[in-house]
Amino acid sequence: MSDHPNDSELVAAALGGDAAACAQIGGQETLNWLHAVLVKRGASHSEASDIAADLIADCFGGKNGKPPLLEKYNGKGKVRAFLTRAAINRLIDYKRHAKFQGQLPSRNLDSAPTDEFDMLAGEDGASPPDEDQLVGLIRDALVHAISRCDPLHLLLMRLVVVHGVKQDAVGTLFGWSQSKVSRAISSVMTTIKEETMAELKAADPWLELEWEDFLSLCRSSTGFLVGASSS
Repeated sequence: MSDHPNDSELVAAALGGDAAACAQIGGQETLNWLHAVLVKRGASHSEASDIAADLIADCFGGKNGKPPLLEKYNGKGKVRAFLTRAAINRLIDYKRHAKFQGQLPSRNLDSAPTDEFDMLAGEDGASPPDEDQLVGLIRDALVHAISRCDPLHLLLMRLVVVHGVKQDAVGTLFGWSQSKVSRAISSVMTTIKEETMAELKAADPWLELEWEDFLSLCRSSTGFLVGASSS
């Protein structure tokens, strides 16, 4: 994607009908890469091919009167991270729908007709296909992980990593050596990583989301931390 200085300009060009930009975003290389991403995260080869093809098609022309998916790209992060997020969302939606179908109880054919969705107690029906499934999953997992951290170590990490206070200054404040502060920060960051991934696995055991994926997706959208905007 070297013909454009940044991904925002590439997307704008593609939405404007630039054939080269469209090919760079939706070409065979992207399809192959999305296919690999989806298979790695639990999709069969046929599922991955279908999801990737539909995703690319929707990038340039939405279904049922919806705008092209690329119009949702906000310029934060790479287009590749945006497509990763969209593809995994669709895989989650597909798997949950498949699981839901498998859980539908059998119905007596002599009984009165009923909506099969009403036969599952507590179910509200399928989620909207464009709902960002990953936002809730990751945000909940991160909140859980933070709750498992040592409060003091978490405070030290926030002072140094979030607010930019130097470690030696933090050490002086708490009467700790700089190496002890460093170990405390490393400990809390390890806890966040391990607890987040464990919670994600517990929430969706089939979803093989790796830590690097988590970081990339968080960089591409603050929605993972603060939720969707109400505006």
